[in-house]
Amino acid sequence: MLYCVLYASIMSDTFGLWGLIALFGMLGVTKGLIGFNLVHDALHGSFSSNKTVNAIIGYWFDFNGTASFIWKISHNRNHHVYTNIPGHDEDIDKAIILRLNPTDKIYPFHKYQHIYAPFLYSLISFNWVFYSDYVWFFREAVKQKIPAFDLTMFLGLKILNLTVFLFLPLYFLQVPWWTVLLGYASMHIFAGITIAIVFQLAHIVEGVKYFIADPEGNVPKVWAEHEILTTSNFAVDNTFLTGLIGGLNFQIEHHLFPHVSHVHYPAISKILRKTLEEYHLPYLEH
Repeated sequence: MLYCVLYASIMSDTFGLWGLIALFGMLGVTKGLIGFNLVHDALHGSFSSNKTVNAIIGYWFDFNGTASFIWKISHNRNHHVYTNIPGHDEDIDKAIILRLNPTDKIYPFHKYQHIYAPFLYSLISFNWVFYSDYVWFFREAVKQKIPAFDLTMFLGLKILNLTVFLFLPLYFLQVPWWTVLLGYASMHIFAGITIAIVFQLAHIVEGVKYFIADPEGNVPKVWAEHEILTTSNFAVDNTFLTGLIGGLNFQIEHHLFPHVSHVHYPAISKILRKTLEEYHLPYLEH
């Protein structure tokens, strides 16, 4: 409802520069929250027991400019299977300007990354929508690894996203074109910061482990123990936050049971905490 009200307010043509920047910005945050609560579960197959329902909800990800096909590979397969393993987990393998794992080479400017990282986080949505998705998709398409249907959905929903959130406001709103562009930029900036901070809080914090694969690709722990040691919860007693971000503050539970709906994580956590204590394993949380 909030998503629809914000978009309708933008298209009402009753707001000027700062009003549009605020509305687009709130729309960006709302995109992130819908992604946490609905789309994230759907792409894991845990929103519904019906695969068709999950697929339909999952395409909301594409409608918002990103690619669910890529997410299922980079997040579901790479991140969830190879969590915090440099060279395999794409969430910690970034350009040299950010050092997110112990194997990354240290540069003098990394001393200040806690200052400039939020600015880079604000560009994540831009990067997905306008660059990295296309690079990934067409690289794989050249290898003939992308089914025709998925390529069609990718391109079609990319065009629909630009039409709904950029071209229609540019055409219908009686404000200078640059005003719309600033509002559109605000949407991506706030969406990027919202998404990045929530995901960084689970794996790039004090206490988590980073495991290096040996030359044969093996790591020292079995999968479940590996997930427990490389993942951290945060603010688990904050029920408002839990509802707001789709239970992603219960990241340990999510990594162990990604096919279970996030609404069950608080109950699962009570059982898991006792089990880990029984097996002398840590339960990391901030």
